Parts: sequence; C-alpha cells; structure tokens
Amino acid sequence: MNFLIIDDDIFLTSKIKYLFEKNKSINLIKIVNSYVDFLDEISIIEIYDVILLDINLWIKGKNWTDLIKIIRNKNLLIPIIIISWNDDIWYIDLFFNLWANDYIIKPFRFEELLVRVLKWFKNWFYNNSNFNNNLISYNWLIYDINKNSFNFNWSELILTKKSKYLLSIFFSYNEKFLSKDFLTYKLFWNYEFIETDNIRIYIYRLKSSLKKFNIDWWIKNIRGEWYIFQK
Repeated sequence: MNFLIIDDDIFLTSKIKYLFEKNKSINLIKIVNSYVDFLDEISIIEIYDVILLDINLWIKGKNWTDLIKIIRNKNLLIPIIIISWNDDIWYIDLFFNLWANDYIIKPFRFEELLVRVLKWFKNWFYNNSNFNNNLISYNWLIYDINKNSFNFNWSELILTKKSKYLLSIFFSYNEKFLSKDFLTYKLFWNYEFIETDNIRIYIYRLKSSLKKFNIDWWIKNIRGEWYIFQK
C-alpha cells in the first residue's frame, strides 16, 4: 500500500509513519506538511492507495472543500480519510457529502487508525477481485492481504517487499492494461530519480519468482510500454 498523509503536525505524522512502517502491507509512506507540497502530488495522485487528510491544516486562501474537490477531480476512487478535532455532526456530514470515505475524531488510537486505513486499502480488492475472508484468488494464486503473502496451490511464494506490492497491483488491476509509467509511479515514491526502464528489472525479478510455479507468463508485455496480468 502507498499511503499519503497531509497534515502540518510534524510530531503526529512522524508517529503515524513510524507505526505504519512496521506493517507488512505498507510499500511507501509520503508526508505532506503544506498545501503547496500537496499540489506537487496532484499530478501523480493515482500512485497512492489511501489518503489521510487533516482538515485543520492551515491553507491560505483555500478551504477544505476546494482541496477535496481537487483530489476527486483527479481520482474518484481513492479513499480519503479525514481526521479532525471537530466532532460536530453537521461538519462530519459535510465531508461525507464531499465524498470523504471516513472521518476520525481526534484524539484517536493509532491502532484504530491503522485498522481503518487497511480496511480502505482492502476496499479496492473487494470491488475488483474474488475476495473471501481476506483472501483474494486469481486462478489458484491467492493473496492473503492481512499477511501480505502469496500462495499458489498452497505453496508460498518467496518474494521481496517490492515484488509483493507489484504483484498486488497486478491483482487489483487484473486483466487490465497498465502502462510502464503507471507501474513505475506506483512502485517508487522518489519516482523523479528512477528511470522508467527500471520497472522492467522489477518485473523481471517478479516473473523469475513466478517461473518456479510456471505462472510467469501471466504477466505479459504489450509493445514494450504496457503490461497486463492475465492467464
């Protein structure tokens, strides 16, 4: 999972990052402490799987309805979790009407926040995969989203953290064309320092691991620029 945190509370965001980095499902965490920095993320907003948004962040000349609309104009499906001290029902209802997915009132338990974030990460798989009891299946290849592990015919695949996330992307977009640039952005946070051809190396490594089970051919390259995960 790629997780974007938008909050100007450096102490809080550091603690959240520390807690979440221990979780096996986390690939990347990016912290944004200002509106200006947030704007830098808009063009690549689709690399993130969940956004945590503190509506108490100070924004000169902007309000939070504008910011959420900016996100939704770019991506209708990405889960947005609001955190705030404000517990007024009218206020909470306002953000749900703006298509926020969840609203957490401060102070909150960090363990609860992790549970909710992972729940919204799973939501994409619920909508796009055969999902049963936290297990996602695709032609006998099974992804345990809680353990962040893969099995084929009940034999575990030994994969690096990056390979697991890359395979989870293919799972969530199975039988859909994915561009080389999209996969590069999803896999790397500091994407500006990564050559897009590097994604070929990671796909090669993943396919090498899948080859042991004779399912490496499920990942197909189309005209050098596109990939599809399809049996």
